[in-house]
Amino acid sequence: MINVRWEQHPVGHGGFHTGVMFTFDSPSIQWIFDCGAKRTAKFDAYLRDWLDNNTRPVDWLFISHFDTDHVSGLDTLMAGAVVDNVMVPYLNEHEIVLQLLEEAGRGALDRKLVELAVDPAVYFLSRGARRVTFVRGSGPGREDIGGPETPPDKGRGWKTRCNPAPRDLKAPRWSPAGVADESAVQVIESDSDLTVSRGGAGIRFKPYRAPITDASNDGLIDAVEALVGASVKTQGRPGLGDLAYAVANHARTPAGRADLRHLFKTHLGSSNRASLSVLSVPIVDEPMTAHWHVEHASDFDAGGAEPGWLNTGDAELFASADLADWEDCYAIFLDSVRVLALPHHGSDHNSNGALQQLCANATLTAQVKAVGKKHPGANVAMSAGDRLVRVTEQAATSVRMYFYAG
Repeated sequence: MINVRWEQHPVGHGGFHTGVMFTFDSPSIQWIFDCGAKRTAKFDAYLRDWLDNNTRPVDWLFISHFDTDHVSGLDTLMAGAVVDNVMVPYLNEHEIVLQLLEEAGRGALDRKLVELAVDPAVYFLSRGARRVTFVRGSGPGREDIGGPETPPDKGRGWKTRCNPAPRDLKAPRWSPAGVADESAVQVIESDSDLTVSRGGAGIRFKPYRAPITDASNDGLIDAVEALVGASVKTQGRPGLGDLAYAVANHARTPAGRADLRHLFKTHLGSSNRASLSVLSVPIVDEPMTAHWHVEHASDFDAGGAEPGWLNTGDAELFASADLADWEDCYAIFLDSVRVLALPHHGSDHNSNGALQQLCANATLTAQVKAVGKKHPGANVAMSAGDRLVRVTEQAATSVRMYFYAG
């Protein structure tokens, strides 16, 4: 027997998705996709209430990217819950600078974002995570990150496997207790299969991020170094070291932020390109019965077989080449996707009807403010029609999906 429950929580413009899987003879498995919102004080209050009522460990925390409205609750979450594994996109130096410049331009460059950019592995490990897994964008010109393959691990009665196997990254100089004999920092390819299972039951996670391409940003690092007076000093894993600190220091003043905004416009890029998508779908070995249903304020849908929930963060899936690459990753699952979280709150700049057609059987969600006018975009909303559900800060707008097999 297996029960799975997914929920897109009503937190307004941001992202907080949770999932939990139960079986009759083993501990539950719980996961979270993104943890933040623009209205940070209100989100923290919501998150603390959720933590008070959900004391089970978080086996996997997936962070799509480091925009403030997707990560503002991380400190609260990790102070109030046991978070075992964290998965984040692997960002090269160009992409991290783009991230910092974009947040500086919004006036949203805070200490948390700088810590994440400086060294994401240390950020999470120092807050109690056992392992940090980076997802790199597979494709031409990718960095040679090397390292030995690592075997599957076991935890709390569940067997975790990743195919292809992960590779080690350079670990921090210190290690939390209990990780001396295993890798604390790993990297996997986009389009990998991560499964957590016991016997014939479990959950499959499939991450995707766009290929890393540096061509359009070749001059950005030199320009930023010249502006802030620091150079890139990498540590063998994602993070900018001295340069990230120098960018943050330069962004403290209005004039400094104006300088950085000018560079961002000059070199034109988007941090959203690195955003993770993650599919979650149950694994069932010849069930006697299987049933799913999706419920939200305006509708109810139900059926059999194993359903998928596909989160997209702020992924850029508008250009046909980008969408085709994303489709290649998820092709065999798209017909079974029953909930698709539209990228970037349903922005017209990130997707259109072509994405919606790929998930023809799915309810479409957009995480937006109740009174927001910008998101979802007019074209996205028109294409989605009555399949679109706006998830806002109003409690009744949450979307849930349930699955049972036995």
